[in-house]
Amino acid sequence: MSTLTAQEHYLSSFSQLEAKLPGQDAAWLKSLRLQALEQFKQAGFPTDKLESWKYTNLSLNLLKEFFTFEVPASTTVVAAQLKKNGFDTDKAHLVVFVNGKFSKELSSLKPLEKGMTVQNLASVLSNETVKAFIGKIALSQNKAFTALNTAFFTDGLFVQLEAGKVLDAPVHAVYVSTNGSQTTQSHLRNLLVLANDSKVNVIEHYWGENVSAYLTNVVTEVAMATGSTLDHLKIGQEDIKGYHIGSLIAQQEEGSYFASRLFSVGGALTRNDIETTLGKKKAECVLEGLYLAKEGQHVDTRTFIDHLSPNCNSTEVFKGVIDDQAVGVFDGRILVRENAQKTDARQSNKNLLLTKEAKIYSKPQFQIYADDVKCSHGSATGQIDEEALFYLQSRGISRDEAKKVLVYAFAGEMVEKVESGYLKPGLKKLVDSWMEVS
Repeated sequence: MSTLTAQEHYLSSFSQLEAKLPGQDAAWLKSLRLQALEQFKQAGFPTDKLESWKYTNLSLNLLKEFFTFEVPASTTVVAAQLKKNGFDTDKAHLVVFVNGKFSKELSSLKPLEKGMTVQNLASVLSNETVKAFIGKIALSQNKAFTALNTAFFTDGLFVQLEAGKVLDAPVHAVYVSTNGSQTTQSHLRNLLVLANDSKVNVIEHYWGENVSAYLTNVVTEVAMATGSTLDHLKIGQEDIKGYHIGSLIAQQEEGSYFASRLFSVGGALTRNDIETTLGKKKAECVLEGLYLAKEGQHVDTRTFIDHLSPNCNSTEVFKGVIDDQAVGVFDGRILVRENAQKTDARQSNKNLLLTKEAKIYSKPQFQIYADDVKCSHGSATGQIDEEALFYLQSRGISRDEAKKVLVYAFAGEMVEKVESGYLKPGLKKLVDSWMEVS
């Protein structure tokens, strides 16, 4: 199947699906959707001829087949499942989406004080803040999946904090895909807006259950005002039949602090794009992540940090463990513009290959146009140290167990970096579970 055929499938079906999309009474949103559809028409699906997609080949046949929207609701009690997996949801604001739509029955939203909003996006499309930011941070031009998301999104998370507000309990948003024997798709849009000196912890958690092949296409837009703080964590726990395309785009003002952590263990094909612009002085960001892949999985992680202003700091650390015949991709770009003097930027990517067939493509890169900066980056890829394995075996540990000990010592560092008592038990179980079935 050609790219054009898959593209035309989406273009021709929009008129049939448009009436089912939220925001029918919002003229601005209708206009935005049509504009995005036109931008998708111009861009087309990405191919490996594009540098940013060089190592990730999309299955265009599947892209055409992922089309059903009307699917059964989940019967899983999400809160109970999360507790079983180490997340104490009694201490969080739980927001659940099933097949791209908000589930009030499965969610558990606690009362909030004035100046704080945690809701599903589809219910607040008349909000002036939503109108002001949707499509303004994550631009659709030349980005096919962002354009598709803007045209077809059905729901997502909306968080807004007014100046000085601090939300102590984390917001745990769960996105469940369940489709039985159908191939399906979900387009989810999240918007996080933090005013001056506000603070929140947000978790995006994706998983699949009882599924055939499915596509999750998510875009998260983040607007951070002066002095605001966002701790963001994404857990990709899609089913092995799932395809996940995710974009997280943030804009940071003066003195803001943005920490984004990614833990990706599931999905047949996973692509995560994480971008932030340090737009005003003394802004700081921390991008960290762990991706684990086995069998025939393909996991692609791309980051872009734009140092636009002086006196800003960025730290980036990503690790990957690739097993069997899986493929990993890391493409990290940091741009230091001419005006961004006194920049301090550090980047690291380390990968562990567990078999001779496993592959990793690592591309850390700096573009520096300022002369008064501190910048460093590095990439290292290797296999398990045979001497370390021998040492553990000499102490009575089997080779398989010794291998697990060394792999967890490598991967566990990323879990230990997470300070949240709410998150750490669940993340440790996530990594342990992957290790047990590897």
